[in-house]
Amino acid sequence: MVWMVIALPMTAVVAGTITLFIAMNTEDSLVTDDYYKEGLAINRVLGHDRKAAELGLSAFVDVNSRSGEIQLSLSADQDFDPPEELTFKLIHRTRSGQDQVTTLIKTGSGPADYKGFLKPPVIEGRWTLQLLQQDIWRLKQNFTTRSAEHIILNVTS
Repeated sequence: MVWMVIALPMTAVVAGTITLFIAMNTEDSLVTDDYYKEGLAINRVLGHDRKAAELGLSAFVDVNSRSGEIQLSLSADQDFDPPEELTFKLIHRTRSGQDQVTTLIKTGSGPADYKGFLKPPVIEGRWTLQLLQQDIWRLKQNFTTRSAEHIILNVTS
């Protein structure tokens, strides 16, 4: 009975020490210091989404999660001059240290085909994919990965 009386508070002390250690040694990656400026930038980003919808943009994306190779095919409902480069962002929902940004280069295989590379492997979890052409348009899609070798998405505006 005495050991039970001693064990319960001792367990709380050990758990509190572990929690304190974790809190002091990890980064608050979801909290931003400049939330006001990010809030103001939302309208500009929504304008990029509207521009993608006006053009009727869609993209077929194939990511090899083991090698990191990205193949992308871009299409539009209207006449559209595809850019030479696209920005590809892979954003993890909770671990900002896993976020990756790369540039996709237009290939000669099709009028709007692109290729690029990420650092492998892409871990399992919930992600947001963003395709951007500088400050003109943006395509965005949320998805969840499992232990698949290929991540294949059809991203539409």
